[in-house]
Amino acid sequence: MIRRWTADLALGLRLALRGGGARTALVRLALTATGVGLGVLVLLTATSLPHMLGARGERAAARTPVAGDVRGVDPLYLLLRDDEFRGRGLQGYLVQATGPRQPAAPGVERLPGPGEAVLSPALAALLQSPDGELLRPRFPQRLIGTIGDAGLTGPNELFFYVGSGMAAVQPEVSAVSRFGAEPRDRGLDPLELLLVVIGATTCLVPVFVFVVTSTRLAAASRDRRLAALRLVGADRGQVRRIAAGEALLASLAGLVVGGVLFLLVRALVPRITVSAFRGGIFTADVVPDWRLGVPALLALPLLACAAAVFALRRVVIEPLGVVRRGTQVRRKLWWRLLPVLAGGALLLSALGTEDPRDPAVVAGVVLVLAAVPVVLPWLVERFAGLLRGGSPAWLLAVRRLQLDSATAARLVSGIAVVLAGSIALQGIYARAESDRPPSGEARVLATYFATHLADTQAFTAAFGTLPAHEPVRTLGRLETAAGEQTALVFGTCAELRARAELTECRDGDVYAAGAPVRPGEQVWFAGTRRADPAAAPQWTVPDRFHRVPRALDAPSALLVTPAALATATSVGLASSTTIPAAGPELVERVRNLVGFDGTVYSLGTERDGTYALITRVLSIGSILVLLLAAGSLLIAAWEQLRERRRSLATLMANGVGRGVLARSLLWQLAIPVALAVAVAVLAGLGLDWLLLTLVVHRQMVVDLPTIGILTATAAAAVLLVTAATLPALWRTTSLEQLREE
Repeated sequence: MIRRWTADLALGLRLALRGGGARTALVRLALTATGVGLGVLVLLTATSLPHMLGARGERAAARTPVAGDVRGVDPLYLLLRDDEFRGRGLQGYLVQATGPRQPAAPGVERLPGPGEAVLSPALAALLQSPDGELLRPRFPQRLIGTIGDAGLTGPNELFFYVGSGMAAVQPEVSAVSRFGAEPRDRGLDPLELLLVVIGATTCLVPVFVFVVTSTRLAAASRDRRLAALRLVGADRGQVRRIAAGEALLASLAGLVVGGVLFLLVRALVPRITVSAFRGGIFTADVVPDWRLGVPALLALPLLACAAAVFALRRVVIEPLGVVRRGTQVRRKLWWRLLPVLAGGALLLSALGTEDPRDPAVVAGVVLVLAAVPVVLPWLVERFAGLLRGGSPAWLLAVRRLQLDSATAARLVSGIAVVLAGSIALQGIYARAESDRPPSGEARVLATYFATHLADTQAFTAAFGTLPAHEPVRTLGRLETAAGEQTALVFGTCAELRARAELTECRDGDVYAAGAPVRPGEQVWFAGTRRADPAAAPQWTVPDRFHRVPRALDAPSALLVTPAALATATSVGLASSTTIPAAGPELVERVRNLVGFDGTVYSLGTERDGTYALITRVLSIGSILVLLLAAGSLLIAAWEQLRERRRSLATLMANGVGRGVLARSLLWQLAIPVALAVAVAVLAGLGLDWLLLTLVVHRQMVVDLPTIGILTATAAAAVLLVTAATLPALWRTTSLEQLREE
């Protein structure tokens, strides 16, 4: 039994290589392998995501500083700076060492000292390029090295370590003795989880549709070969096994093609600079997870063989020819609705869970999307049967659809699934966007930290040249020998009068509004004693000291004029201001002015990084799968032309023009695509309603412009495929095609 089955499969493999002529067989095998290979590429890429995200997370955790004391290590003062340049994230640390025995940061040979910097390769290249001209003022330090791959999340990440002499006295600074924390996951909210579930389903379900469609290319010529085998004595069981053998070879060749395409894409991955990928992806990170990839890849040959055998269920292959029973039996609708009903029931069963990771939710989404290619053949058959009349091109197309509606439905089913999933994705994306405040011009909050009074005054003067900013406020904190702290408000007499009721004011005066300090008392600026407990007092409160009622916005504060602070050996002041509305160029100017000795927040334009990553990656994935669908459609259209070359050549010989044939091909694709779009829109909107209303309890938002764009994209795919098939049509309609091979 095993030997007989093996022999039948081997015969199928040989027929796939030489059946119908070596050249024809190789062309057929190449087309099928390409279709399967595109599906393999998507599967391998999808199963690489867990390793890719895990590797990025591990490297990010490895460079995360950890506070605490480590014997034999001099702690570092590190201050995280989250910045931005023209929409690209710019992140790094200000570094201040306390001794020579510094903890080692991953990917860095030596951490920088004051006036030095260590940059990522992408940041160093950007600074040297013309695009980095506006960014150079932010990095006046001397470059002493670049960060290796171990210290970056991606090859295009903009990351830095900048040496600083004042990091220790700034707020939120940490004393660090080592690098390397446990990887942490922020977690996803329900809408983000829905995006992931639908996006993954949208990208993976069409793969199996494409594989089934690709393995059924050249079905007519295969049936003729099988009929010849019946003539020489093969029984029906052998015929099915031989057909499975042909599909097996094509699927195995597709695995090889998909593997080669994956290696090519993997090599090109580091060149991707889309901001959604947060610094890009290292080639070494794109590794398929064998626990997911091996079962998926093993399932493809089995699926191909099952599809080839299942396609013979309505074909009677006899020694004297092939009879197709499909034209005599109308398709049934009731069983095609079962996936929709089952998916809806599963989503209803998840009512109240509010967890899109629930198996019932995932299975429901898969069944609803999988129902689209199941319903399409019935819909195309019924609709084509109602069409009458029209031009010769229309009549040729309609008659072809009436004779073989299943092939047309299979060709567009992949596009329908992608379109339905994309509409569902955009519906959830629109719901999430409507929950976020509208963005306009940025409201910029800028804060500059200084250790010298002259720096504070220079910053205030420089900010005065910028348009439409609010008054600069300079604050600090003082600490007495007893450990008591009080706020310090620095400004001219005019500025201080706006903060408190002053009867008279002269430069050099100090005004205490409930502050626990006395004239002649020696004080420190807050943070100095933490950096150096033995540090000497930095300032002596002047004798020109006045008590005043409390300040308007502080219960306890010391109001200080510039001349009164001139005797301080060093200061710790923070000057802050706000620009109510700023354009992109003004925001970059503010960042350059502040540098890394302060912080700049652009309120009103920010978006959560995880949410942006999910939405952009899934949008890119949907576009790629849609291109895959169009590619599969093109391959199948070429194969249909090759199979029908004699009939098309006969029409041409009888006076039918090439223009009529080209328009008939357009209608043959346009009619099924129009039906597929209608089904996809209904399925996508229905899935949106079920998920948003029943699972996460949000009101549905219909994004009509986006739906219009997606449907237009599908229509454009039909036009492009038709245009790409025209050269093949000109060759196919040559009179030489009437010859017997």
